[in-house]
Amino acid sequence: MGRLGGADQDQDQDQDQDQDQDQDQSHGTGRRRTVQNSGVFATLLESERFPDPRDPDYKEVQGRVNQLRYRQFWNPELQAYVYIDEFLRANPDWQAKLTAGIEGRDGGKAQGREKPVDLRQKLDDERGAQLRRILELSDERDKRYTEIIDQHGAEGEIDPASNPATHQLIRIARRLGEHVVMCLKEHYHMGRPSQVLPAIMPMIEVPAHPTFPAGHALQSHLISLCLKAAGRGGSQPEMLFHLSRRVAQNRVIAGLHYPVDNEAGVAAAEACFALLTETEQTEEQGTRVKKEKCPVFNRLLKAASAESNRELLDRPRDYASKS
Repeated sequence: MGRLGGADQDQDQDQDQDQDQDQDQSHGTGRRRTVQNSGVFATLLESERFPDPRDPDYKEVQGRVNQLRYRQFWNPELQAYVYIDEFLRANPDWQAKLTAGIEGRDGGKAQGREKPVDLRQKLDDERGAQLRRILELSDERDKRYTEIIDQHGAEGEIDPASNPATHQLIRIARRLGEHVVMCLKEHYHMGRPSQVLPAIMPMIEVPAHPTFPAGHALQSHLISLCLKAAGRGGSQPEMLFHLSRRVAQNRVIAGLHYPVDNEAGVAAAEACFALLTETEQTEEQGTRVKKEKCPVFNRLLKAASAESNRELLDRPRDYASKS
């Protein structure tokens, strides 16, 4: 699922591009041409000057270089793995907690329901109705064709030059969402609707991995949660979730998912975000204090919030006083 749910054949290409980016990125904000140096210069060097006789093992130089400070946002795509590592170390039981949310064993927190349901069991119980709903929604394909195709390989974008922390936040949500959803798909191992009912003819290539939960639903909802927490969405943060729901629904219309796959993706995203922002009680010098389980992520979240606040006016503009 290379990009935001891109097809499998794109994955290797995406990974190759990602590996190239650590030398291609210009200030961590965009692509530039890879620099290729000529090999001629090496033939002109005076061999007796290398290694330096004053520091033949280059220990002194290496020591100084190790003290250099790298750019804060050196590569948004690859740097996301630092935050994923923090999440996995802080939450070794993350999969058990996410499956509890999907199956309604967390008191309804992830599903936002007083009476949570086992979404995995719901798919078994309502598969016929779910398949009929997919067939009914296929009438929407012509109207949403361009939108569905665009979202199939879309990444989502916020200007990395002016909002690097927010840009990094989106990349983390996308990459972390990809990691957890692939593990969950393998755990539940549910076949695609078109595999069950051949009358469903998906409008785009069917990914070669299981259907439940939906990756686009999980990733887009997790991105929306992160952006809302960073102060994006203005006075209507619900619009962020309207867009994420639209992305998820389009995958059902395209014939790739059951509707309940999306419900499970949203529940997993809610549980995942709760773990990212969770605090725990610790004792320091005899005093009980709250500490963030993922402090590196939460520092980034605060930086992204500062970017959102920076874009606001210091005071409301009085349009009535302007003539």
